[in-house]
Amino acid sequence: MKKERFLLVMPDYSDFPKLFLDNLEKKGFDTYLITDKLPKFRYKGDQSIRNFFVKNILRNKEYKQNLINQHNLSELNKSLSEIDGKLDYILVIRPDNFPISFVKNLKEKTKKLIAYQWDGIEKFPEVKNYFNLFDTFFCFEKVESEYNIKSITNFYFDHLPPSQKVYNPEKPLLYFVGLYWKSREEKIHKFIDQVSRFPVELSIFIQYFKEPEQKNNKIKYIQNRITFEENLEFVKNSDILLDFVDPLHNGLSIRFFEGIYYKKKVITDNIMVKNYDFYHPDNIFVVENDNYKNIEQFLKAPYHELSEDIVKKYGFSSWIKQITTG
Repeated sequence: MKKERFLLVMPDYSDFPKLFLDNLEKKGFDTYLITDKLPKFRYKGDQSIRNFFVKNILRNKEYKQNLINQHNLSELNKSLSEIDGKLDYILVIRPDNFPISFVKNLKEKTKKLIAYQWDGIEKFPEVKNYFNLFDTFFCFEKVESEYNIKSITNFYFDHLPPSQKVYNPEKPLLYFVGLYWKSREEKIHKFIDQVSRFPVELSIFIQYFKEPEQKNNKIKYIQNRITFEENLEFVKNSDILLDFVDPLHNGLSIRFFEGIYYKKKVITDNIMVKNYDFYHPDNIFVVENDNYKNIEQFLKAPYHELSEDIVKKYGFSSWIKQITTG
């Protein structure tokens, strides 16, 4: 049976592209990849001299950026032209990272053009200009009614083997990794202060680009990104995953779905999780109204096993079927 041809277009983010391709190939697709990692721009001919003149004499600082944009578009179109024939599916993740004209070219190359916005719509509102370019536009958030916009949850990669670690109620290991955001710094510090009263072990990593003004000695501050596969090793070795919601997000992060697959509890301040079929108070503790004193009982409770149907529902296999048929 002939394999369906699937092009993935996405940012060159950590090792995510490889994980996507591996899982797609396991599902039987013939895969192709285009990312935003492109050959570096270099001046051609007298462009450098022209840029100097335009920038310093005409006071126009956009000339070089326009050249870079043209270069990037040319490289993206070149990569697309190297793929022969029509594709069955093209999935674009974070389409706002790519030029609109390139996305229009993608449309001519496939039977079905699909988008997935794994970041918040309001966090990157420019993406609204891309909605009508796709056959279907999926987002992990709840979105207002649009003819081709559909909500879909995040997922876990189910081509990877699950973990077998048994939950440790005596001294559970709490794990978190995330980017530094000033908007959630205070609540993370408060959580650490409150939970440290209980017998727990903390493994909290914050990646920063500009060094935080205030540091907590129970946080490991890092500058280099932890890869997704490295993150999964931390997930497997932990007992509880921590989730501190981004105020500009209106959905569930991938941590909940890692928790489902690897049988990990979650502590979160995202109250939306209570509306999902996998929610169970023994597995997911929602921090609200300063209810920290109730965490101790949650820490001591064993992990509540979920049904196989619910676990499979949130795997990549189910997710890819939804976006290709939806």
